[in-house]
Amino acid sequence: MRYLIVTPYICGALSDIIRGEKFDGIVCADASYDIATGAGLVPDIVIGDFDHGSVPDAKIVRVPCEKDDTDTMLCIKHAIKMGADEILIAGGIGGRLDHTVANLQSLKYALDNGSKAFLRDGDNEAFLIEKGAKITRRDGFYLSLFAFGGKCDGVSISGTKYVLSGASLDTSFPLGVSNEITADYASVEVKSGILLAILSRK
Repeated sequence: MRYLIVTPYICGALSDIIRGEKFDGIVCADASYDIATGAGLVPDIVIGDFDHGSVPDAKIVRVPCEKDDTDTMLCIKHAIKMGADEILIAGGIGGRLDHTVANLQSLKYALDNGSKAFLRDGDNEAFLIEKGAKITRRDGFYLSLFAFGGKCDGVSISGTKYVLSGASLDTSFPLGVSNEITADYASVEVKSGILLAILSRK
């Protein structure tokens, strides 16, 4: 099952971010309800503390302002509970840096709980790679790879301007920044560890 989570902070138009993709469920984090409905979407549920703005006229789950989980994390937990094995999180990049880091960490929570999650806005997309992936070329975008949460060994990448074979990436040095996909897709492999892949508009 594929779920869409809409966050309140989005760079770019939501309709461009979701690219006409189909979803089995749509969850809005707090004030993003207006963004979703403005793009012609009908959310299944809205989750948040509603500390900024009015309460939407929709099925809601109101949570306390003082809590351990961010509103976006609560949406991720709901999607996983509903059976999502793939989650697109629209927005959540930029704005407050602490929220961006929290959203990047939430990708690992999703992965640990059986769901592949993607963060995407108009200029960036971020996701985790465990073992390997094929990443389709997007003209005008850089591809960067980072060690996520610890050292990554046996990192190989092909179909790109700069290739790697059996390399090690560490959290203390950003070796894999601003590569370019030159083939139809890039092939990425990691023997141990988890990679954070980011596609960013040039």
